[in-house]
Amino acid sequence: MLLAVGVDIVSVKRFEELHRKYGERLIKKVFPEGVDYCFKKRRGELQGCLAARFALKEATVKALSQAGLRTSISRVKVLGGGKELKVEVEGLKGRGLKLLFSISHERDYAVAVVNLVEETRHYPV
Repeated sequence: MLLAVGVDIVSVKRFEELHRKYGERLIKKVFPEGVDYCFKKRRGELQGCLAARFALKEATVKALSQAGLRTSISRVKVLGGGKELKVEVEGLKGRGLKLLFSISHERDYAVAVVNLVEETRHYPV
């Protein structure tokens, strides 16, 4: 069952400006879990990848907030990349909840949508 939805959009250019201004400090503060996947991208795709991951963190916080579960962006980890991308939130394990998400980016914007759903159990017949 769908419990909540979170959406966020980020300006890739603004994120690029912040990255240029704060450099590695920004990366370590916002992505302490690491962003190796993004740094393996072609030069022009790095900022879009980082902005999309930031949007995913923000959308996750918004979805959890909609469901009455308070958390902060620092407790949201975006791991892996491509088809192996996953989101982990400190304190969410064992609550019977699952995050379903989609992210995308193009030249100017990155967007993320997160659905918080109840995890269903399937029993063999």
